[in-house]
Amino acid sequence: MKRIFINPYPLILATALLACAAGPARAVDISTISFAGCNFPDTNQSVSYTATFGEDHDYSSTASTMSFTVYNPVGISSVTVDNRTGLMWVTNPKTDAGFYGTQNWESALTSCTVTLNGMAYGGYTDWRLPNARELSSIVDYGAAAAPLINTTAFPGTVSNDYWASTTLVRSPISAWTVDFSEGNLTYDTKTKYYYVRCVRGGP
Repeated sequence: MKRIFINPYPLILATALLACAAGPARAVDISTISFAGCNFPDTNQSVSYTATFGEDHDYSSTASTMSFTVYNPVGISSVTVDNRTGLMWVTNPKTDAGFYGTQNWESALTSCTVTLNGMAYGGYTDWRLPNARELSSIVDYGAAAAPLINTTAFPGTVSNDYWASTTLVRSPISAWTVDFSEGNLTYDTKTKYYYVRCVRGGP
């Protein structure tokens, strides 16, 4: 059964350990749309919900905003690079990779590791389904409305769940998902159908 809320921010913090100074991976076609520079990971929470200090909002600054660069924005091999982590994402899975609908977990794995790598999407052959930590890192909790993501860097994102590669330890028939309508980290059985966005690079 789905719908368990997990606060993903502790998972997101771990991405801060990735080396930003070395610079992100680069795509073959370098026509770009750029958003800011190389910054520390942040949830983009911009509203304070309590009178006490300690929320992410209290630490917000221009040095901690989300930052993405889109390469080859026009065409069927567009990729979005997270300038903080170096992770490279398929920009729009539907229009760029032909992932028109939802898939079960096994199919989601195959779509990234076989389909994308078979076509050498973006000039790379090491695409994979992101783990729960990686997928949570692109949730934008400061977005005014769903989907909770930078829709310029990730156009076409659906306000629904996307599969992560991470299996639920206590129940191997289930895997984690990230819900971009609310930003929740959830899980469901692997036979259910959700959306797919592939990634490469990172740790």
